[in-house]
Amino acid sequence: MKVWIGFFGTLAVLAVAGMSGVSVRLNRWVSDAHWTMAARRAPSPFDDVLIVAVDDKTLKAVDPATGKPFGRPGDWSRGRYARLLDRLALAKVVGLDILFLDESLSPEGDEALVQAVQRHGRVVLGFNLFAGVPTASDAVKAEVQHLLDRCGPVKGPDDLHAVPWYYLQPPLPRLVDAAAALGSVDVAPDPDGIFRHVPLARRCEDSLLPHFTLAMAAVADGLTPAAAVAGPPTTVALPGRQVPIPDGLLDLRPITRHGRNGVAGHPVPTVSFCDALNLPPERFRDKIVLVGETASGTTDIRPNPLDRDLRGVELNAEILANLLVVPPVRFPPANFNLLLMAMAVFMPLIFFSRLKPQAATIASALSTLVIMGCMEVGFWWRGYVTAWAPVLLGALSATLIMGLQRLMDEERQKRQIRASFSMYVAPEVVAMIAEDPSIARQEGTRQRMCVLFSDVRSFTTYCEDNEPELVVRQMREYLSAMTESVESFQGVLDKFVGDAVMALFGPFLEDDTAAAALAVACALDMLDRLARLNADWAAEDLPQFKIGVGLHYGSAILGNIGSERKMQYTALGDTVNTAARLESMTKELNARVVVSEEVRSHAAPMLDGLVEFKDLGQITVRNRARPVSVFEARRPDQEQPI
Repeated sequence: MKVWIGFFGTLAVLAVAGMSGVSVRLNRWVSDAHWTMAARRAPSPFDDVLIVAVDDKTLKAVDPATGKPFGRPGDWSRGRYARLLDRLALAKVVGLDILFLDESLSPEGDEALVQAVQRHGRVVLGFNLFAGVPTASDAVKAEVQHLLDRCGPVKGPDDLHAVPWYYLQPPLPRLVDAAAALGSVDVAPDPDGIFRHVPLARRCEDSLLPHFTLAMAAVADGLTPAAAVAGPPTTVALPGRQVPIPDGLLDLRPITRHGRNGVAGHPVPTVSFCDALNLPPERFRDKIVLVGETASGTTDIRPNPLDRDLRGVELNAEILANLLVVPPVRFPPANFNLLLMAMAVFMPLIFFSRLKPQAATIASALSTLVIMGCMEVGFWWRGYVTAWAPVLLGALSATLIMGLQRLMDEERQKRQIRASFSMYVAPEVVAMIAEDPSIARQEGTRQRMCVLFSDVRSFTTYCEDNEPELVVRQMREYLSAMTESVESFQGVLDKFVGDAVMALFGPFLEDDTAAAALAVACALDMLDRLARLNADWAAEDLPQFKIGVGLHYGSAILGNIGSERKMQYTALGDTVNTAARLESMTKELNARVVVSEEVRSHAAPMLDGLVEFKDLGQITVRNRARPVSVFEARRPDQEQPI
């Protein structure tokens, strides 16, 4: 098995998954599933956060100050917000999640709002980012510079994303002066439209551009946004709390839902705008208050992994919770993710190169589960968000590639085994060897077996006296019958040597003690089959065959033997030589089946009453120090003409 194919194949899958976005989408899906489960268990982080919502109730309500319905906020006088700020006088900080970029049709309302913001002293306003042009007027440049001066300088972080000055769209200059702090309201979703992170801090030239929620968190703790951002590494430093924001980006732990039941997460405590105008200031004491629109039909929809109907002001509440309350999202070092991914990839490579496919598959699955278990422990115990997708894809790809390669190798090996052993043994034995090649011991082993040799008498003369076509036909019929006989008695047809047949009895037998009895039974069956062939040939007035069979039982070397280019599964050794010598002595001994004492002693107890063994004395076999006792095997009371 080629491990390098599995390794580079897995790398290719990971590369394609990364470039196509599959890995990122899978990682988001798995992470979202984990955050959803975590949100069901987590307590609400909104004890100190409150939303004053321009909701459906407010739109339908009648404003007692005017005697008319509130209607859509775009038609409001800004004096309404001024009245609300007076009710929120005891709040720790108020964030108006509404843009006041231009003068309204009510100068009195604008002035009332400016005065209310100044009186309160802890109001945060938002500004916008849009793709402007660098050819803005001097007046616009002056307004942008005034905004940058209010935001304060960057003090330390050097990895913040830079924004051109002409992208900034500040509030009214009077509101810029009146606000306690200002922040960008811009957030960007992932490609699937879900908001999972927020640019908490950016820069424009030498000035810090804080996010709206960062400005609120800083004011709530008595700091300026610039004082709350430290680095490197870039961190939001609040009293008693450090929140890392690498590159100015805050990854969010989703915890908020819009209010529907059955959805994970917690709704943010909310008061209708129309009701807040009538509540006593004490109701808002020490609260972090967000003012924004949640009414039906609003375009300010900011889905998070928990709720696709989340409003922008609710997402800002979630950002505040991530800054002030919930544990920050943590990522393990890059080397740790690489280690997990390497383990997920290399474990299947190792298992499939050393174990059987089923065991390798189980081991790979278990190793993947262990790795995923470590990642789960890291998430639930320490809050680490690991690279789920590369680990899962790496483990799955390595397992599939190595598994398929192993199956292909085994199928190729089975084809080779079928091609090799189908010439030697019965089809059912071939199937057994194909399923477990180890039983064939192709690399070589020493095994006790019974070796059978048979030969056609006077075959040379027969070939000289008959036409080649007849010789080929009769030999095909004869050898086919002998092959069927060997296979029917669980023998291994070793080879044909001209007219001679060599067969082995013992390989692939669960109990090789029966090998001798099977070989003797096969030899007598070969005589029976030949008798039937001779009867058929006699009817056609064709030549008839006579054969002699020799058998010896003992130890022989068994395996694939041959050259690099041509191999054969065969047996070698004295047992083979002795069996061949006994076959050559059959005519001299006037017997058709000659067996050694070793064959007789093993076969006689099993064939008692079915076969008799006639003592033929001893013969001398070349390269053997002692003579061999030989016997004629025949059925009782049966004359066997030689």
